Amino acid sequence: MSPTVTAAPREIHDLAYRASCVAGCEAAMAERIAHNVTFAEIHHGGAVRTFCEALEAPALAASEWVAAPDALAAAELAARSDGVASVTFEPVVPLAAIAWSLQQSLERGVTSTGAGADARGDTTVSAIELRLIDDAAASARRAQTTDVRDDAYRYGVAVDQIWFSRLEAAAATYLVAESTLDEIDLRRGVT
Repeated sequence: MSPTVTAAPREIHDLAYRASCVAGCEAAMAERIAHNVTFAEIHHGGAVRTFCEALEAPALAASEWVAAPDALAAAELAARSDGVASVTFEPVVPLAAIAWSLQQSLERGVTSTGAGADARGDTTVSAIELRLIDDAAASARRAQTTDVRDDAYRYGVAVDQIWFSRLEAAAATYLVAESTLDEIDLRRGVT
C-alpha cells in the first residue's frame, strides 16, 4: 500500500477545479467536476487517482466527466415525470465522475441504483436507474452521507500521496489574476 497524505476536502476541490480549468474546461464544468471528485474521494476513495488518469487523456472538456452528469440530469427530469428512468453510459464512466451528481439527485428526492454504496471512485458504471422516493427515505439516506462528510471536514481525507502530488502538479499552471497576487503582496507588506 502506498503512503497517504491527509488533505482537506476543500484542498481536493480547489486542485480538481484548477486542474480542470488547465485541461480546458470552462468554470461551471470545472466546478462540477471538482464537486464530483471531492465527494467521491470522501465517500468512496480512489477518485483523485481516477481523475488524474482522466487528465492524462486528451480533451477532458469533451469527455464523460462532462457528459455523464448532464445525462444524469436529463434522466432525473424523466424520473420526476415518469417515476423511474435510466441512463446508459457509452463509454462507461468512473463513479468519481458522477458521485456528487447522484448525491444531488438524492437530495432532491431521486435515488439511484447501478453503483453500490461500497463502490470505489474508480469503479466503472455502465448504467444508472433513477426513481422517486419519499421524503422520509431521502432524509435517511442523506443522514448517512452527512456523518462521513462531517468527519472528512473535521479530520481530513487520506489520499494516495503519489496521486495527490500529480493532482497538485496538474493544477500548478492555473493562472491567478494579477490583482489577486497584488492583494496578497500588500497583505504581506511586499511592494
